[in-house]
Amino acid sequence: MITDIVKSIDAQAQKHLKTVFFDEMGETHTYQELLDCSNSLAAWLDDKKIVPAKGPIMFYGDHQFEIVTGFVGAVKAGHAYIPVETGSALPRMQSIINTAHPRLVIAIDDFPVDKLDYDGAVINKFELQQIFAQKSSYTPDHEVLGDDPFYILFTSGTTGSPKGVPISHTNICSFANWMRGDDFNIPAEQVYLGQTPFSFDVSHMYWLNAVLSGGTIKAIPLKVVQNFGQLFKILPNLGINVFVGTPSFGEMLLLSPDFNETKMPDLKYFLFCGEELTPSTVKRLFQRFPKAHIFNTYGPTEAAVAITSCEITKDMAKNLKRLPIGYDKPGVTTSIWKDGKEVTTPGEHGEIIIAGDSVAPHGYLNNPAKTAKNFFKLNGVQAYRTGDAGFIAKDGSRHIIGRMDFQIKLHGFRVELDEVRSSLEMSQYIKQAVAVPKYNRNHQATHLIAYVIAQPNDFASERELTQAIRASLKDKIMDYMMPTQFVYVDSFPTSANGKIAVKQMIAEANK
Repeated sequence: MITDIVKSIDAQAQKHLKTVFFDEMGETHTYQELLDCSNSLAAWLDDKKIVPAKGPIMFYGDHQFEIVTGFVGAVKAGHAYIPVETGSALPRMQSIINTAHPRLVIAIDDFPVDKLDYDGAVINKFELQQIFAQKSSYTPDHEVLGDDPFYILFTSGTTGSPKGVPISHTNICSFANWMRGDDFNIPAEQVYLGQTPFSFDVSHMYWLNAVLSGGTIKAIPLKVVQNFGQLFKILPNLGINVFVGTPSFGEMLLLSPDFNETKMPDLKYFLFCGEELTPSTVKRLFQRFPKAHIFNTYGPTEAAVAITSCEITKDMAKNLKRLPIGYDKPGVTTSIWKDGKEVTTPGEHGEIIIAGDSVAPHGYLNNPAKTAKNFFKLNGVQAYRTGDAGFIAKDGSRHIIGRMDFQIKLHGFRVELDEVRSSLEMSQYIKQAVAVPKYNRNHQATHLIAYVIAQPNDFASERELTQAIRASLKDKIMDYMMPTQFVYVDSFPTSANGKIAVKQMIAEANK
């Protein structure tokens, strides 16, 4: 039973000193390095006192050893980590800074401090490596514990005012024990695929799982993920045992003819989270990997990565139109609510409410209004209103049927349509915009369509206008948030009360 994440990590490091902990495209680092470098950073943080006690540290980078080792060093010294992905939109980063007030940014990639209103300290990769090289001894005595934040992730889009979610040590301990337990039964010392960005909480499924069991992370940087030819070439040579990622990424890998048991005989486990896993995806995976264990999991950022799971069988994939998200993890209860009352009738739809030791104990960071709206006590236990519609079947399995509002999952990321709209309207070429999702036959959002009322302009074609809009929004919206289709209109349909009829537009776009 894991009761102290830091001490458990150190114990695994001591046990596996010569084992490769992190491998990024052939650049390897051992558990000895993880131990030495995280200790050195923790000692440096204690000595310099740049960061106030229990204050958070922002980390800016991709899939690098320095990032994940920095996380461990931070929590050893009693500080939560805030992962921010390289290339994040400037308004998003500014909002994170304004909300979390980090006094230190550890930047493995070039951090655009000159474009941000930030007066704290910034350490670059070279300076961090100098700290690592000190090999300072360190005995953790004030590591992150209890309800103190272990990490803070910012959700709900990339611009505007994203919400910070402080996940406590108690939360992440509960998650770690579950992942290392009988529900998944994943052996120790496995090789994990490290593709999910650290700014996405699903990344804890691979890096925490690995580091708490003497495993190895085979990390793939974003530029390789975006280059299908390079990705498909290196994938069979990684020797991975455990896939962690979104169904969308799994579908992408299925495009490669080499993604199969013959070429990748060591791959035995698939852990899916972040969006709906469909029967068609599972069927194709079983065709490629007949003996694989495929797990479907579910959970919002506000409840420590994932809180339900089940192993998907071939019969389930064959006979069900939509797959269950599984059963509650220990320490958590999910229930269905409608009109302020709990629904107890099997199969009846309502909002999924999560209560238990996985729910963020303090709600959103420095945001009491949104905290009061979404977090509450249920029978004396911390609970969260997910905004997801679902039901509980007769056998007790949980099912999700979609969002109750205009917030969707796109490629594993939570996207708010109103936020996309407001981001689009930052372009000088757009007078008004509406973003709607395009769904496939499996009820997955595949891309966004932007309906645009354009400002008067002299562009010769709509194509040129679209190119200009994209260019004007380059630093204001993440790539995955950018609509792939632009439709130019003179007006939007409205409802009886004069509001834009977004639901009608979504329905028309998906006829």
